[in-house]
Amino acid sequence: MEEQFPAKPQIPSYYSPKKRSRWWVPVVVIGVVFLFIFIVFISILTSIGSLFEKEPVVIKTNSILVINLNTPILEYTGESVGSILSGESSITFYDLLQAIKAASEDKKIKGIYMRCSYSMMGWAKRIEFVEALKKFKESGKFIYAFIEMGNESDYYLALPADKIFLAREGAIEMNGFAVSAMFLKGLFDKIGIEYYVEQYEDFKSAGETYCRTKFSDSARLAYKELINQRYKLFLDGLEKYRKIEKNRAIELMNRGIYSPDSLLAYGFVDSLLNDNQAKDFIKNILEEKQKGDTSKKKVNFVSIFDYIQSEEFSANKNTDKENAIAIVYASGPIVQRAQKSPFSLDLEIDPDNFIKNLKKAREDKRVKAIIIRIDSPGGSVIASDEIWNEIIKTKKEKPVYASMSDVAASGGYYIAMACDTIIAHPATITGSIGVITMIPNFSRLLDKLEITVDTLSTNPSSQDLNLLLPFTKRQKEKLSEITKPIYFRFVAKVAQSRKKTFEEIRSVAKGRVWTGEMALEKGLVDVLGGLNEAITIASKRIGVVNPTIKRFPKPLDNIEIILKLLRDKKDEASSFYLNIVNNALAFFPSEIKYQVMQYLRLQFISQKEHTLAILPYLIWIN
Repeated sequence: MEEQFPAKPQIPSYYSPKKRSRWWVPVVVIGVVFLFIFIVFISILTSIGSLFEKEPVVIKTNSILVINLNTPILEYTGESVGSILSGESSITFYDLLQAIKAASEDKKIKGIYMRCSYSMMGWAKRIEFVEALKKFKESGKFIYAFIEMGNESDYYLALPADKIFLAREGAIEMNGFAVSAMFLKGLFDKIGIEYYVEQYEDFKSAGETYCRTKFSDSARLAYKELINQRYKLFLDGLEKYRKIEKNRAIELMNRGIYSPDSLLAYGFVDSLLNDNQAKDFIKNILEEKQKGDTSKKKVNFVSIFDYIQSEEFSANKNTDKENAIAIVYASGPIVQRAQKSPFSLDLEIDPDNFIKNLKKAREDKRVKAIIIRIDSPGGSVIASDEIWNEIIKTKKEKPVYASMSDVAASGGYYIAMACDTIIAHPATITGSIGVITMIPNFSRLLDKLEITVDTLSTNPSSQDLNLLLPFTKRQKEKLSEITKPIYFRFVAKVAQSRKKTFEEIRSVAKGRVWTGEMALEKGLVDVLGGLNEAITIASKRIGVVNPTIKRFPKPLDNIEIILKLLRDKKDEASSFYLNIVNNALAFFPSEIKYQVMQYLRLQFISQKEHTLAILPYLIWIN
């Protein structure tokens, strides 16, 4: 019998079941996807971070601090791509000085071993570094130095050492000091480019690279005084540390001494050893001192990079946290906004970043005084003036000191003169109070290429300084009318800052470079000293014995720099172009490489601003 099912009830036609909304489904799906991506992203970042994580550095007893001076020693390591591209680590000059001081008080550190070949410091830093080594030796600890290849500048760094070792197949150029510069006029004449240069005044010789074939008499005089000072400092160091009398040293350098055997025979070095042999020598010295000591430990060599990361180094920073001194860095050429050059191997100062950091220091209630640490050859007049104004504003609230490093010239001096007190190292290159205008003219190049130019104008002066047409006498006079007032305003500001008359300052301006020592005599600076002296002077001003030092911007390591470049498209592009140019110039001597980069940099900046306050030439003292 077939089973009967009850009939399905009929739903009235006017009734329709309500559909449930499922809007949350896609939201949940999207949320889960984003959560998954976020988790993966964090995992990747954590994995990458773990690759770069450093093990906590532990300094063992019986350690020797190794200072490798062929790596960049910079004022600030926050943005430069130069060290990253070269694969080298860099260290700030401040950290270098602090590490030497900490090591002198650290019982685990028995001495210092230095590698002095191909050192990368200017003379102001070199001398302050040597003074720091001298103080280190007062603690009773040893210093040994090793040189593979080098010149007098490298050798100078080794002078305080108890012994100087030279590689058996190495060499040191002991033949005196010299300045060299490249002049491009001959090249430009061949291709048909003529540079019109307006300089204020005769010593402002940066444009000579483009419009002359050799140094002018004014430039020759200024640089002769500069190298003579370096030469005297070197001879004084030889006599003080190596007991080689000046007349004897001059006689030997007149001959030119290079070979290891000659350098050993005349007392410039103590032994001919390679790097491993030098380390074995140091180990043997320590073992001899520890004879009979059953608790003696293995000798350890620790790099200065590791030492700065150690607890021992940090333990020496018991400072007054409520009273700080800020160091605000001004390193590299001074550029306008959107002028950051892809042809730069170093840091650059743009007003936005500098002013941002200066404001942070000014608004920090714990900061009682500010030191502007300047290592700059100058550059943009407009940017220099903007920075000058911000420093004037800042010193109304807090004491502001200028501490000049290797170079604080032209635009670098412009920003220094805004400070309450200017502290220059005796070997600082400063002054260069002047401006220069350089305009290239391509009319002869077009003639050579048989290219013609036709024009239409609404006014008689519409074609003034058209780079494709020959400049007339009237146009050149107009250029002078533009440049001269800028120079006079520069001189007037210096006169006001230094409390002197316009003519008194003009007599020592004229674009002339001075050493810090001479600048003090001329009244352009207030005190002679390095970074440590600047900190001491500022500390006395605020009445604090051991202030905390805050640095603006905070130095970054290479990984942080890379991440910063990835965030900044323009810097990423700059590093790309820089890498191309850098590789193309890799086969040329350093002097040519850096001169070409300087030329490209000047060209890049001058596209936006024709009048510059920048140091003449790139100065190479060998």
